[in-house]
Amino acid sequence: MKNDSFQSFVKAFDGVAIVAGILILVSLSLDIIHRGSYQLSPGIAELQLVVCMVFVLDFMVRTAASHNPRRYFWRNIVVLLVSIPWLNLLSWAGVELHKGVYVLLKCLPLVRALLGVYSTIRLVTPSRVSAIMWSYIALIVMLTYLSALVFYSYELGLNPHLTDFGEALWWSGLNVTTVGANIFAVTPMGKILTVILPGLGMVLFPLLTVYVTHIVKRSNV
Repeated sequence: MKNDSFQSFVKAFDGVAIVAGILILVSLSLDIIHRGSYQLSPGIAELQLVVCMVFVLDFMVRTAASHNPRRYFWRNIVVLLVSIPWLNLLSWAGVELHKGVYVLLKCLPLVRALLGVYSTIRLVTPSRVSAIMWSYIALIVMLTYLSALVFYSYELGLNPHLTDFGEALWWSGLNVTTVGANIFAVTPMGKILTVILPGLGMVLFPLLTVYVTHIVKRSNV
């Protein structure tokens, strides 16, 4: 059984990881939206390295604090993989990356940051049903925003119908709600997202409706 001091350290480090996630989310979003280049600026690249190191350490601390470290490690291996600073490591190794691969690796830390936000919402919501409902809402919002960033990074300069991030966000929102947007993807990644987003929307929105209906029925009893 883990001692109280170690558990306190784990909670404190969780807070550090959350702050790091918010920092990379804001900085990387600004870098993608305002620079218009798919490559990271030197300052953001260094920041991404520091944040990824925090993410990796957070994973190690969580693994050590779990009741079954080996089981926790393998069940959450994806979290570790998206926390590794792949872009920095490959840059140090002198590997030249295709634009598509570069953008994908650049956005991986965002996935880890959004997972942290998702987990935090589930922890701070007292009711289990409310926690699930708010988690689904957060998941839909985060999925929409992350898809917009990826779509914007890949399509900007190649898609004549995409001129600013607002249009990318509009495209992502309409696709995740299965309405469909009047902006058509021209890159392979954009086309993949065009297929994936409506599919995820068709799964997530009915589940959200079930929980909202449950809460309404319970309040009327």
